[in-house]
Amino acid sequence: MSAQPALEADDVLSPFETAFIRAVLEHRGLFRTPTEAEFSEALFVLRQFVEQSEGDPRRFAWEPDLGEESLGELRGKAFVMFGTTKPTAAQWHRAHTALFGPLLCETCG
Repeated sequence: MSAQPALEADDVLSPFETAFIRAVLEHRGLFRTPTEAEFSEALFVLRQFVEQSEGDPRRFAWEPDLGEESLGELRGKAFVMFGTTKPTAAQWHRAHTALFGPLLCETCG
């Protein structure tokens, strides 16, 4: 699966795309099945991400080696939090913390 999906109207969403859209919806406080309008808005965010990320490297040096679903969630969260397809390491860490909790525990630093 590509981390930079190309969507057509009749395409089935990839695991990356599904996770990206889920992250967008959850960021907006939607933890239920979205309405058609809510889903369309989240799909629009994914399309913006795809357009803006053309030419970006597949993975950045600070990204952990993740499956497509986790990568989709993180890229989606970073995109809606910071409006960038190229998050800094600090932004990546903040998006990860927002989704999954801190990378390091309080006592680890």
